[in-house]
Amino acid sequence: MSTGLIAAWNGKLIPFAEARLPVFDLGLVQAATVTERLRTVRHEPALLPEHLHRLDRSLAALGISLPDDPLSPAQAVEAVTRHNCQTVNSSEDLSIVIFVTAGQLLADANGLQTQSRPTVCVYTAPLPWKHWESGYRQGVALQVPAIRQIPGDSIPTAIKHRSRLHWYLADRQVRQADPRASALLCDQAGLLTETATGNLFLVRSGELLTSTADNSLPGIAQTQVVALAQRQGWTVRRQGLSLQDLQQASEAFLTSSTYCIMPVATVNGERIGTGAPGPVTRRLTELWADEMGLAHSVFCLGN
Repeated sequence: MSTGLIAAWNGKLIPFAEARLPVFDLGLVQAATVTERLRTVRHEPALLPEHLHRLDRSLAALGISLPDDPLSPAQAVEAVTRHNCQTVNSSEDLSIVIFVTAGQLLADANGLQTQSRPTVCVYTAPLPWKHWESGYRQGVALQVPAIRQIPGDSIPTAIKHRSRLHWYLADRQVRQADPRASALLCDQAGLLTETATGNLFLVRSGELLTSTADNSLPGIAQTQVVALAQRQGWTVRRQGLSLQDLQQASEAFLTSSTYCIMPVATVNGERIGTGAPGPVTRRLTELWADEMGLAHSVFCLGN
């Protein structure tokens, strides 16, 4: 294997440039793909068991059984991470992506459609710290578009999938109003759900509020932050959240396994609280950094 980037493809290590889906793979034809994205901390995969457990749940929901490949997904993550971390310096970390498609759409001798074994891939990418830095310092902008979340009775919210057209349309819509903004979707009942990259938290009247699994993906980072807050003795509630709840919050932030905690400054152009990262957000970020063994300076704390 060369010293360049590698990927794991169906349990075998290959050069990253050779990781390509056929045009008739069901991941392209029908977006029949489940996925996980995690990150390294000091070049070690973080929260890997939690991500693999959620991947298993998603696969079970789609009725996909993983083949008996030379490398399991866990082994593939370890091997790809160990190799690709050699391409960055010791202070940098990577995101790690696992995806599994339903396989290739084929036709048998009678012209009937069949499908091949699932396609399983693991690859890495640099973490976009420069892109996140201004958000850590100043908070990000959110806009609520007309595009709605896919209902859970169409695609269950517990599945982390690559059916992303609604997110593409939502972000395209909000960026026509604010090129810096990201979409925060509502469900069919008008309750807030999530962004394309993270779960939403609000701070209101001394409580921490976050959405339920009824209308948004149960987040691994979301669960981590709930546990951190509860260990501090803070009240945390999972409940339906309205746009009015968000507008009346003193603070808001997003959680993700890659960027961890991202402050929210505005929604629909209106400030949340002071419009700057608040004390609860900053304290939880400090606790997360300590828990994960990350430097506070990574999140622009104390600067």
